[in-house]
Amino acid sequence: LLLLLILLPSYPALDPDPNSSDFQVENGRLVGKVSLFVDDINHAELCPQCPRYVAVYSDERPEVTAANYCSKLPSSVKGQDGLGCKEVVAQSVANRQLSLFVEMGLLLDEHLRAEGVDMKSVEGKSFTYLDKIRLMQRLVHHQGVETVCEVGFNAGHSALLWLSSGARKVLSFELGQYAYSTKALSFLNEHYPGRIQVTLGDSLETVPSFHAMWPDERCNLLFVDGGHLYKHAMGDLRSLRPMRNESFHLLLVDDTDQGEVATAWREYIAAGSAVEAEVVWSDYSESLQWFNKGGPEESLEIVDGSSVAEWRSSMAYGYYTDLNT
Repeated sequence: LLLLLILLPSYPALDPDPNSSDFQVENGRLVGKVSLFVDDINHAELCPQCPRYVAVYSDERPEVTAANYCSKLPSSVKGQDGLGCKEVVAQSVANRQLSLFVEMGLLLDEHLRAEGVDMKSVEGKSFTYLDKIRLMQRLVHHQGVETVCEVGFNAGHSALLWLSSGARKVLSFELGQYAYSTKALSFLNEHYPGRIQVTLGDSLETVPSFHAMWPDERCNLLFVDGGHLYKHAMGDLRSLRPMRNESFHLLLVDDTDQGEVATAWREYIAAGSAVEAEVVWSDYSESLQWFNKGGPEESLEIVDGSSVAEWRSSMAYGYYTDLNT
Protein backbone atom coordinates (compact mmCIF):
# COMPACT_ATOMS: atom_id res chain seq x y z
CA LEU A 1 0.00 0.00 0.00
CA LEU A 2 2.82 2.39 0.84
CA LEU A 3 4.29 1.80 -2.60
CA LEU A 4 0.98 2.75 -4.20
CA LEU A 5 0.88 5.96 -2.20
CA ILE A 6 4.37 6.94 -3.19
CA LEU A 7 3.66 6.37 -6.86
CA LEU A 8 0.61 8.65 -6.96
CA PRO A 9 1.57 11.30 -9.56
CA SER A 10 1.76 14.95 -8.57
CA TYR A 11 1.34 17.71 -11.15
CA PRO A 12 2.63 21.27 -10.81
CA ALA A 13 0.40 24.27 -11.41
CA LEU A 14 0.42 25.57 -14.99
CA ASP A 15 -1.66 28.71 -14.49
CA PRO A 16 -5.08 27.27 -15.46
CA ASP A 17 -7.60 29.91 -16.42
CA PRO A 18 -10.67 29.87 -14.13
CA ASN A 19 -12.52 32.23 -16.48
CA SER A 20 -12.44 29.86 -19.44
CA SER A 21 -15.89 29.58 -21.02
CA ASP A 22 -15.65 25.97 -22.26
CA PHE A 23 -17.45 24.48 -19.26
CA GLN A 24 -20.31 22.02 -19.42
CA VAL A 25 -22.03 19.67 -16.99
CA GLU A 26 -23.08 16.32 -18.45
CA ASN A 27 -24.88 14.10 -15.93
CA GLY A 28 -22.73 15.53 -13.16
CA ARG A 29 -19.56 15.09 -15.16
CA LEU A 30 -17.66 18.33 -15.72
CA VAL A 31 -16.38 18.76 -19.26
CA GLY A 32 -13.94 21.29 -20.65
CA LYS A 33 -10.97 21.45 -22.96
CA VAL A 34 -7.38 22.57 -22.97
CA SER A 35 -5.13 23.63 -25.82
CA LEU A 36 -1.81 21.81 -26.11
CA PHE A 37 1.57 22.19 -27.79
CA VAL A 38 0.60 25.20 -29.90
CA ASP A 39 3.24 27.57 -28.57
CA ASP A 40 5.70 25.34 -26.75
CA ILE A 41 6.75 23.02 -29.58
CA ASN A 42 5.33 24.53 -32.75
CA HIS A 43 2.55 22.00 -32.86
CA ALA A 44 0.90 23.52 -35.93
CA GLU A 45 4.07 23.27 -38.01
CA LEU A 46 5.08 19.80 -36.88
CA CYS A 47 1.66 18.26 -37.10
CA PRO A 48 -0.97 20.35 -38.91
CA GLN A 49 -3.45 17.45 -38.84
CA CYS A 50 -3.16 16.90 -35.06
CA PRO A 51 -6.00 18.00 -32.78
CA ARG A 52 -5.38 21.41 -31.23
CA TYR A 53 -7.38 20.67 -28.11
CA VAL A 54 -7.95 17.73 -25.83
CA ALA A 55 -11.27 17.16 -24.09
CA VAL A 56 -10.98 17.20 -20.30
CA TYR A 57 -13.36 15.21 -18.10
CA SER A 58 -13.45 15.79 -14.37
CA ASP A 59 -13.75 12.09 -13.54
CA GLU A 60 -10.95 10.77 -15.76
CA ARG A 61 -7.43 10.30 -14.47
CA PRO A 62 -5.08 12.80 -16.19
CA GLU A 63 -2.64 10.07 -17.21
CA VAL A 64 -5.47 8.20 -18.99
CA THR A 65 -6.48 11.32 -20.94
CA ALA A 66 -2.84 11.95 -21.75
CA ALA A 67 -2.21 8.42 -22.97
CA ASN A 68 -5.26 8.54 -25.25
CA TYR A 69 -4.27 11.90 -26.70
CA CYS A 70 -0.58 11.17 -27.16
CA SER A 71 -1.27 7.85 -28.88
CA LYS A 72 -2.71 9.85 -31.79
CA LEU A 73 0.38 12.02 -32.28
CA PRO A 74 3.30 11.19 -34.59
CA SER A 75 6.67 10.57 -33.00
CA SER A 76 7.97 13.88 -34.40
CA VAL A 77 5.68 15.73 -31.99
CA LYS A 78 6.27 13.66 -28.86
CA GLY A 79 8.97 14.39 -26.36
CA GLN A 80 9.90 17.91 -27.49
CA ASP A 81 11.58 20.37 -25.12
CA GLY A 82 12.79 17.53 -22.91
CA LEU A 83 9.32 16.59 -21.74
CA GLY A 84 7.43 13.52 -22.85
CA CYS A 85 4.02 14.01 -24.40
CA LYS A 86 2.18 12.18 -21.61
CA GLU A 87 3.80 14.22 -18.86
CA VAL A 88 2.98 17.56 -20.47
CA VAL A 89 -0.59 16.60 -21.31
CA ALA A 90 -1.24 15.13 -17.86
CA GLN A 91 -0.02 18.34 -16.22
CA SER A 92 -2.33 20.48 -18.34
CA VAL A 93 -5.31 18.17 -17.87
CA ALA A 94 -4.90 18.01 -14.09
CA ASN A 95 -4.90 21.78 -13.86
CA ARG A 96 -7.92 22.14 -16.14
CA GLN A 97 -9.74 19.68 -13.91
CA LEU A 98 -8.98 21.94 -10.97
CA SER A 99 -10.50 24.95 -12.70
CA LEU A 100 -13.54 22.88 -13.77
CA PHE A 101 -14.21 22.09 -10.13
CA VAL A 102 -13.84 25.74 -9.15
CA GLU A 103 -16.40 26.69 -11.81
CA MET A 104 -18.81 24.04 -10.54
CA GLY A 105 -18.20 25.22 -6.98
CA LEU A 106 -19.20 28.72 -8.00
CA LEU A 107 -22.46 27.30 -9.37
CA LEU A 108 -23.06 25.70 -5.97
CA ASP A 109 -22.45 29.10 -4.39
CA GLU A 110 -24.95 30.69 -6.78
CA HIS A 111 -27.51 28.07 -5.74
CA LEU A 112 -26.93 28.86 -2.06
CA ARG A 113 -27.29 32.59 -2.67
CA ALA A 114 -30.52 31.98 -4.55
CA GLU A 115 -31.71 30.08 -1.47
CA GLY A 116 -31.02 33.12 0.67
CA VAL A 117 -27.66 32.09 2.13
CA ASP A 118 -25.21 34.86 3.03
CA MET A 119 -21.98 33.37 1.67
CA LYS A 120 -19.89 35.33 4.15
CA SER A 121 -21.50 33.20 6.88
CA VAL A 122 -20.38 29.94 5.26
CA GLU A 123 -17.47 28.31 7.03
CA GLY A 124 -14.56 26.69 5.23
CA LYS A 125 -15.19 25.88 1.55
CA SER A 126 -12.86 23.41 -0.09
CA PHE A 127 -11.71 25.65 -2.91
CA THR A 128 -10.32 28.22 -0.51
CA TYR A 129 -6.92 26.55 -0.88
CA LEU A 130 -6.06 25.42 -4.40
CA ASP A 131 -3.17 23.11 -3.52
CA LYS A 132 -5.55 21.19 -1.28
CA ILE A 133 -7.89 20.77 -4.24
CA ARG A 134 -5.01 19.40 -6.30
CA LEU A 135 -4.27 16.80 -3.64
CA MET A 136 -7.93 15.86 -3.18
CA GLN A 137 -8.43 15.39 -6.91
CA ARG A 138 -5.24 13.39 -7.20
CA LEU A 139 -6.37 11.01 -4.46
CA VAL A 140 -9.97 10.53 -5.61
CA HIS A 141 -8.75 9.87 -9.16
CA HIS A 142 -6.86 6.84 -7.94
CA GLN A 143 -8.35 3.82 -9.66
CA GLY A 144 -8.96 2.11 -6.31
CA VAL A 145 -11.32 4.82 -5.02
CA GLU A 146 -15.05 4.24 -5.40
CA THR A 147 -16.58 5.15 -2.03
CA VAL A 148 -15.61 8.26 -0.05
CA CYS A 149 -16.50 8.71 3.61
CA GLU A 150 -16.09 12.18 5.07
CA VAL A 151 -16.67 13.89 8.39
CA GLY A 152 -17.60 17.49 7.65
CA PHE A 153 -20.12 18.12 4.86
CA ASN A 154 -20.69 21.79 5.75
CA ALA A 155 -21.70 23.58 2.48
CA GLY A 156 -21.01 20.56 0.29
CA HIS A 157 -17.89 21.70 -1.55
CA SER A 158 -15.72 18.70 -0.67
CA ALA A 159 -18.57 16.32 -1.46
CA LEU A 160 -18.96 18.09 -4.81
CA LEU A 161 -15.30 17.52 -5.51
CA TRP A 162 -15.54 13.79 -4.76
CA LEU A 163 -18.66 13.31 -6.86
CA SER A 164 -17.58 15.39 -9.84
CA SER A 165 -14.20 13.64 -9.83
CA GLY A 166 -15.71 10.18 -10.19
CA ALA A 167 -16.51 8.79 -6.74
CA ARG A 168 -19.47 6.46 -7.12
CA LYS A 169 -20.71 7.05 -3.58
CA VAL A 170 -20.15 9.63 -0.83
CA LEU A 171 -21.11 8.97 2.78
CA SER A 172 -20.93 12.24 4.67
CA PHE A 173 -21.34 12.97 8.37
CA GLU A 174 -22.27 16.50 9.38
CA LEU A 175 -23.21 18.09 12.70
CA GLY A 176 -25.98 19.99 10.91
CA GLN A 177 -25.98 23.23 12.86
CA TYR A 178 -26.26 25.33 9.68
CA ALA A 179 -29.38 25.44 7.51
CA TYR A 180 -27.27 25.92 4.39
CA SER A 181 -26.05 22.31 4.62
CA THR A 182 -29.46 20.93 3.59
CA LYS A 183 -29.67 23.51 0.80
CA ALA A 184 -26.28 22.40 -0.51
CA LEU A 185 -27.42 18.78 -0.35
CA SER A 186 -30.38 19.57 -2.61
CA PHE A 187 -27.94 20.90 -5.24
CA LEU A 188 -25.85 17.72 -5.07
CA ASN A 189 -28.89 15.46 -5.20
CA GLU A 190 -30.02 17.28 -8.33
CA HIS A 191 -26.72 16.71 -10.13
CA TYR A 192 -25.71 13.38 -8.55
CA PRO A 193 -28.94 11.57 -7.66
CA GLY A 194 -28.54 8.50 -5.48
CA ARG A 195 -24.81 8.95 -4.97
CA ILE A 196 -24.62 10.89 -1.70
CA GLN A 197 -25.94 10.24 1.78
CA VAL A 198 -25.57 12.77 4.59
CA THR A 199 -26.06 11.72 8.21
CA LEU A 200 -26.72 14.60 10.61
CA GLY A 201 -25.56 14.70 14.21
CA ASP A 202 -22.40 14.50 16.29
CA SER A 203 -19.94 12.39 14.31
CA LEU A 204 -18.58 10.86 17.51
CA GLU A 205 -21.97 9.17 17.78
CA THR A 206 -23.27 8.96 14.21
CA VAL A 207 -20.22 7.33 12.60
CA PRO A 208 -20.10 4.35 15.03
CA SER A 209 -23.89 4.01 14.83
CA PHE A 210 -23.80 4.05 11.03
CA HIS A 211 -21.09 1.38 10.97
CA ALA A 212 -23.05 -0.79 13.42
CA MET A 213 -26.15 -0.59 11.20
CA TRP A 214 -24.35 -1.05 7.87
CA PRO A 215 -21.11 -2.96 8.62
CA ASP A 216 -20.60 -3.86 4.96
CA GLU A 217 -20.25 -0.22 3.87
CA ARG A 218 -16.52 0.30 3.33
CA CYS A 219 -14.59 3.38 2.30
CA ASN A 220 -11.64 3.72 -0.09
CA LEU A 221 -11.02 7.34 0.84
CA LEU A 222 -11.67 8.57 4.38
CA PHE A 223 -11.62 12.33 4.94
CA VAL A 224 -11.39 13.90 8.40
CA ASP A 225 -12.54 17.53 8.31
CA GLY A 226 -14.92 17.87 11.22
CA GLY A 227 -14.63 19.54 14.61
CA HIS A 228 -11.28 21.13 15.41
CA LEU A 229 -11.16 20.23 19.09
CA TYR A 230 -8.82 17.40 20.07
CA LYS A 231 -11.66 15.10 21.12
CA HIS A 232 -13.36 15.51 17.75
CA ALA A 233 -10.25 15.09 15.59
CA MET A 234 -9.04 12.05 17.54
CA GLY A 235 -12.54 10.66 17.82
CA ASP A 236 -13.17 10.97 14.08
CA LEU A 237 -9.87 9.27 13.26
CA ARG A 238 -10.83 6.36 15.51
CA SER A 239 -14.49 6.20 14.45
CA LEU A 240 -13.75 6.10 10.72
CA ARG A 241 -11.10 3.42 11.10
CA PRO A 242 -13.50 0.40 11.13
CA MET A 243 -15.11 1.70 7.93
CA ARG A 244 -11.90 1.53 5.90
CA ASN A 245 -11.69 -0.86 2.97
CA GLU A 246 -8.89 -3.18 4.02
CA SER A 247 -8.07 -4.05 0.40
CA PHE A 248 -7.38 -0.43 -0.47
CA HIS A 249 -7.92 2.86 1.31
CA LEU A 250 -6.43 6.33 1.70
CA LEU A 251 -6.76 8.52 4.80
CA LEU A 252 -6.92 12.29 4.32
CA VAL A 253 -6.85 14.82 7.18
CA ASP A 254 -7.44 18.54 6.75
CA ASP A 255 -5.96 21.39 8.81
CA THR A 256 -3.12 19.30 10.23
CA ASP A 257 -1.31 22.52 11.12
CA GLN A 258 -4.05 23.81 13.39
CA GLY A 259 -3.82 23.45 17.15
CA GLU A 260 -5.68 20.47 18.53
CA VAL A 261 -6.15 18.84 15.12
CA ALA A 262 -2.37 18.87 14.69
CA THR A 263 -1.89 17.37 18.16
CA ALA A 264 -4.39 14.59 17.52
CA TRP A 265 -2.89 13.73 14.13
CA ARG A 266 0.71 13.65 15.43
CA GLU A 267 -0.30 11.49 18.40
CA TYR A 268 -2.25 9.11 16.17
CA ILE A 269 0.78 8.67 13.94
CA ALA A 270 3.16 8.30 16.90
CA ALA A 271 0.95 5.54 18.29
CA GLY A 272 1.45 3.61 15.07
CA SER A 273 -2.23 3.81 14.13
CA ALA A 274 -1.61 5.59 10.83
CA VAL A 275 1.22 6.35 8.43
CA GLU A 276 1.63 9.80 6.90
CA ALA A 277 2.68 9.70 3.24
CA GLU A 278 2.59 13.37 2.25
CA VAL A 279 1.79 16.83 3.60
CA VAL A 280 0.62 19.64 1.33
CA TRP A 281 0.77 23.31 2.31
CA SER A 282 -1.54 25.72 0.52
CA ASP A 283 -1.66 29.52 0.45
CA TYR A 284 -4.94 31.39 0.55
CA SER A 285 -3.39 34.16 -1.53
CA GLU A 286 -3.31 31.85 -4.58
CA SER A 287 -7.08 31.58 -4.42
CA LEU A 288 -7.40 35.37 -4.29
CA GLN A 289 -5.55 35.55 -7.59
CA TRP A 290 -8.22 33.35 -9.18
CA PHE A 291 -11.43 34.81 -7.85
CA ASN A 292 -12.48 37.36 -5.28
CA LYS A 293 -14.24 35.40 -2.56
CA GLY A 294 -16.83 37.71 -1.05
CA GLY A 295 -15.52 40.90 -2.62
CA PRO A 296 -12.48 43.08 -1.94
CA GLU A 297 -13.66 44.00 1.56
CA GLU A 298 -13.42 40.38 2.71
CA SER A 299 -10.14 39.86 0.90
CA LEU A 300 -8.57 42.63 2.96
CA GLU A 301 -10.18 41.65 6.26
CA ILE A 302 -7.88 41.46 9.27
CA VAL A 303 -8.34 38.36 11.43
CA ASP A 304 -6.29 37.72 14.56
CA GLY A 305 -3.89 40.46 13.55
CA SER A 306 -3.13 39.23 10.04
CA SER A 307 -4.66 39.58 6.61
CA VAL A 308 -6.52 36.54 5.35
CA ALA A 309 -4.32 36.80 2.26
CA GLU A 310 -1.46 35.59 4.47
CA TRP A 311 -3.24 32.44 5.63
CA ARG A 312 -1.60 29.06 5.00
CA SER A 313 -3.00 25.68 5.83
CA SER A 314 -1.88 22.08 5.52
CA MET A 315 -3.51 18.79 4.59
CA ALA A 316 -1.99 15.35 5.03
CA TYR A 317 -2.73 11.94 3.62
CA GLY A 318 -1.62 8.42 4.39
CA TYR A 319 -3.35 5.25 5.53
CA TYR A 320 -4.43 3.34 8.61
CA THR A 321 -2.11 0.63 9.84
CA ASP A 322 -3.26 -2.82 10.95
CA LEU A 323 -3.03 -1.87 14.62
CA ASN A 324 -6.47 -1.96 16.22
CA THR A 325 -6.37 1.51 17.77
